[in-house]
Amino acid sequence: MIIMKSKTYTTKEIADIVNVHSNTVRLYEKWGYISTVNRRRNGYRVFTQKHLYQMKLARIALPGPYPIDGQIVHCLVKEFAQDEYENAFRLANKYLEGVKLESIRANTALKVLDKWFEKKPGDKIKTVFKTRKKASNEIGVSVDALRTWERNGLFSIDKDDKRITIFTEWDIEKIMVIRLLRNCGYSIASLFRVFSNEEHLYQRPSEILSLPDENSDIYYVTDQFIKYLEDHRMRAEKIMDLILQMPDEYRKE
Repeated sequence: MIIMKSKTYTTKEIADIVNVHSNTVRLYEKWGYISTVNRRRNGYRVFTQKHLYQMKLARIALPGPYPIDGQIVHCLVKEFAQDEYENAFRLANKYLEGVKLESIRANTALKVLDKWFEKKPGDKIKTVFKTRKKASNEIGVSVDALRTWERNGLFSIDKDDKRITIFTEWDIEKIMVIRLLRNCGYSIASLFRVFSNEEHLYQRPSEILSLPDENSDIYYVTDQFIKYLEDHRMRAEKIMDLILQMPDEYRKE
């Protein structure tokens, strides 16, 4: 009976396969993105097929920036390296669902811009949320961000007769658009010049933020952000597929 040895790789070989520098492979081991590598008597590392799977997953997942909490992605890579496949898959799914939610919010904000151009803003009287906490949870921003944007004059909100903060449809629309454009990289100063004058909001979406200190119009940057979210969706799905495709013999090493 002939026993076939599992294929092994040198540091350079595994680095070339995943298209990184050899130092990146060493750092990934140091940071826990791949499992500990055995060494020969001469001190050279001996990578296995299992390490190759780990490197491939790490290269899909890393680096950021991410549209969600990046710690989720870093943790899933480390869980995969420690053979915690169920945890890694759960975190990958959390990554995917977070990206999908961001895509929904971004596209909703873009539809608001289209409504504004048609001069169909949200109702300025109808209350949809009370308290900053409820509004922040729905829109996906922190209460501190809402306070900062309000303090910087991007919007103002009223209170009811019980002194409870209220948010109308119009308020929520503005905050959704502000959130989108902040994610796209627009500064608070540039947004202030638009949101301080309501008439600006009814211009063509491609014009409302074509300001002197901006290099690109709103259509360009929002298109880039949507593409960025789509790229992350595909990355999350690839990670989930790779976890599911991990051969049983490597899981048991």
